[in-house]
Amino acid sequence: MSPRLLLASVLLSSLAFAQGTEGPAGTPTTAAAAESDAPEAKEAKELLTRYLTAVKARKWADAKKLLHPKTIEAIAERKKRMGKEDHPMAPWFHEKENYVLKEFKVGAASLGALGTIVVETTEDNYQVADKGMANGETSAYLLGKKDGKLFVVDKKRGETFTRDSVKLGYKGWFDKIEKPAEAAPAAE
Repeated sequence: MSPRLLLASVLLSSLAFAQGTEGPAGTPTTAAAAESDAPEAKEAKELLTRYLTAVKARKWADAKKLLHPKTIEAIAERKKRMGKEDHPMAPWFHEKENYVLKEFKVGAASLGALGTIVVETTEDNYQVADKGMANGETSAYLLGKKDGKLFVVDKKRGETFTRDSVKLGYKGWFDKIEKPAEAAPAAE
């Protein structure tokens, strides 16, 4: 093997090993993505548990009460436009054709953009077409406050919500966040 070819293969293989899971497809490991112990995070996890419990029990009216009003509008808009409620937050639609939630585990919660909270879950879903279970599927749920009330907003399967996706995709959905007043300069 020529020295140049050997050097190129060593460099390329070392780059491949250095990639790890921190690249674009990996899970972000920034401070913002770390588990939050803020009271809002605890409240979000409790609300999501109530929502997923209702979904698991197929109590659709109870689940819908916990959805953000704009999420309900988005589901209705899809039904009007496409003729069906094919939306991640419409489990009553997915139970007929795709999947049914059988078990779930609520995981870490992190503070997101615009005062939102992102809560990670692990879910076991019965796959309707395959007539089998898909265990341990990861999902991320976005929760946020509107008119002082916390709602479940959206869901992503196998990925999470980035700060930019929340800022761009959900403008005007949430209460304005009060910025802390800056301390007055000390008198000399």
